[in-house]
Amino acid sequence: RNAIIKSNHFPIPHKSPAVCITDNASMVFGGSDAPLALGCVYSLGAINMENNGKIQRGVTDVLEKYGVTENRIYVNFFDMPRENVGWNRATFAG
Repeated sequence: RNAIIKSNHFPIPHKSPAVCITDNASMVFGGSDAPLALGCVYSLGAINMENNGKIQRGVTDVLEKYGVTENRIYVNFFDMPRENVGWNRATFAG
């Protein structure tokens, strides 16, 4: 988890990310059960082509060390409206 967050390719403050990892899940991708990673990145305003590419490269660099090849890493990126994300008894819109 920390290796992904601390990656120099993660363009948001390191105190903000929340990472959930389910290890040893039974998953099939492209007809194969070889090691794989499926991920989602939710952000408040930092989703764009440049940042997404940096995150994808950073995640790939980390996961390849664990035997997950780049063609088995699939990440979806979502830019969330501030009013649709809650934390600390409020939404980020106020």
